Amino acid sequence: MFRPNRLKARVLAGEKSIGTWLQSACPTFAEMAAVAGFDFIIMDEEHGAGELQHAVDMMRAAACTDTTMVIRVPSDNPVYLRRLVEAGCDALLVPMVESAAQARAIVEAVRFPPRGKRGNAWDAARASSFGLYPRYYEEADDNLLIVVQIETGMGVENAREIAGVEGVDVIFIGPTDLSGSIGFPNQTGAPEVDRQIRRAMAAAREAGKPLATVPRVGRSSLELFDEGFSMIASGSELYFYRLGIVQMMKEWREYQGKEPVPVETRASSYGR
Repeated sequence: MFRPNRLKARVLAGEKSIGTWLQSACPTFAEMAAVAGFDFIIMDEEHGAGELQHAVDMMRAAACTDTTMVIRVPSDNPVYLRRLVEAGCDALLVPMVESAAQARAIVEAVRFPPRGKRGNAWDAARASSFGLYPRYYEEADDNLLIVVQIETGMGVENAREIAGVEGVDVIFIGPTDLSGSIGFPNQTGAPEVDRQIRRAMAAAREAGKPLATVPRVGRSSLELFDEGFSMIASGSELYFYRLGIVQMMKEWREYQGKEPVPVETRASSYGR
């Protein structure tokens, strides 16, 4: 269903936006998070269970509010990118972007000619409200929010060129994969990781592109907003449910006079 991209408008206006992750591909959680008032929700198809129809169902669930649904795709496969855009996706998050050429290919895949290589069947797509929004072809390219993830050492090396690609709207820095890429797995608070993150931040700012990320060791969402990030995504439905059931079972075993089961409840760097 076509509607103006509220998240893109917020980001380009310099406003801060808070979001959360969904791993289970369940539209009930999408609806709940949207009604709660998040600016955006990221449906994670890289590490989560969802596919195309799940994405459509979750977009429909969130459409009852002003929340923007972001789909993190499994890869930069152009065929799947186009299918999501045809299905009405307002925002794409593409992982593991390591070069300007890769970033340009992503942009071209989801834009109509002459700016890109997207096929033209707009009036049959959900994205145009099934042809009921007559200006879709003219407005589609600029309404879509394209976010690319820099989360490897190579991505940081090429960050300035990636950020400079026309059509890339936001640079999303992924600290967890970045830490592993440079030899410090799961150490998102390590000084070496922080240096790489700051290099990527500086490159994005030099190109005039807004920044997004997740909380990491030593940096909360609010602290990251104060450092200049525009979009922060924290927590997920699975993470919050895990915390709840661990606490519930701890209390139950204490009531029974049993020792608590040793369960690791420490969150990842962004509470998923």
